[in-house]
Amino acid sequence: MQVQHKDHYRYVALGMLLAIGLSDVLDGYLARKRGEITKFGKFLDPIADKLTLVIACVLLSSDKFWPEPRFPNWIPAIIISRELFFTLGIVAAFIIPKRKIVWSPDKLGRLTTFLQITAVIAVLLGNHLSLTILLILWWLVVVATFASTVNYTYRGVKQL
Repeated sequence: MQVQHKDHYRYVALGMLLAIGLSDVLDGYLARKRGEITKFGKFLDPIADKLTLVIACVLLSSDKFWPEPRFPNWIPAIIISRELFFTLGIVAAFIIPKRKIVWSPDKLGRLTTFLQITAVIAVLLGNHLSLTILLILWWLVVVATFASTVNYTYRGVKQL
């Protein structure tokens, strides 16, 4: 009986994550269609997306909040380290006078985000997936996260 209760929460969490994702897509679509895209929105939307992803990874790695299978602690640590590194880079770009830094996602960054979101969904549905599949996906996330960090760092330093 207790296992069914935990499985129920998996689907509730998945539904909440999907609702957040759909509302984000709808918000972006409506903003573009109505011509209501703002600089603040361009700045805030990616922050909200990353914050959602980081919170999901942290909660899904905690044995106090989530049953097995869950993220090993080093997965959220890598994702959070990347985001903190990027934040420091953005702060540095604002501190350096007379430099305009163009910060736009590229294919590798989009792939990384896709893999990270896929990994969150996989953990949510972990009761339906083998540990082997989860491990492969987690290592893909790690490799893509490191590769995109190196790529964005190269692009940022090149602009400086």
